[in-house]
Amino acid sequence: MRAYKPLLIVLSALSVLSGCASQAYRDTPNGKFVGELDVRWVKNDYFLFLPSQVHPFTFIRKDGSIVRPGPMYTDGGSIPRFLWGIKGYSPWGYAPAYIVHDWLFEAQHCHYAPDNQFSFSDSVSLMAEGLKAVMEQSPEVRNYFVFDTVVAAIGSPIAERLWEKGSCKAPGLTEKSLQELGRQPPGDLLMTIKFE
Repeated sequence: MRAYKPLLIVLSALSVLSGCASQAYRDTPNGKFVGELDVRWVKNDYFLFLPSQVHPFTFIRKDGSIVRPGPMYTDGGSIPRFLWGIKGYSPWGYAPAYIVHDWLFEAQHCHYAPDNQFSFSDSVSLMAEGLKAVMEQSPEVRNYFVFDTVVAAIGSPIAERLWEKGSCKAPGLTEKSLQELGRQPPGDLLMTIKFE
């Protein structure tokens, strides 16, 4: 497979230049995001995701199944810092998809049912579906090369090792517990994203 990677990169680049979607993009089902999410700054490159109690952030897959992330720490997309200046490679450029992907890892490591039932392969498929959903909802950010390279990276052996050997980093709070205690969540609110 290693010998074919340069060829795959060239073919992906050509598809971008020609404006054509890759076969992987065309074959990926299109899901839908609904609800609201808050992202709070805790410290440098360390953020807290909180779903809304009223309109919980949810990813609805084409088959009707759902993923509803819970509170967790996140860094957005785990994009290498040297790529951040390239269009499409911001760690927050496709935030909804990155939140769902991070949640699947967190559910795996912290044993959060029912989302801990997904496999590593499922996490790759869900990331692809989430990326496509963002790109279809906002065509101005559609980028087939970013889609192909991000999906390839999150399906890599390095990502699989993180899936298998990562540890639980639960924030130790929920929206409900914060409401009951009458406390504000830690950190400063950076963004609220709402979906219809």
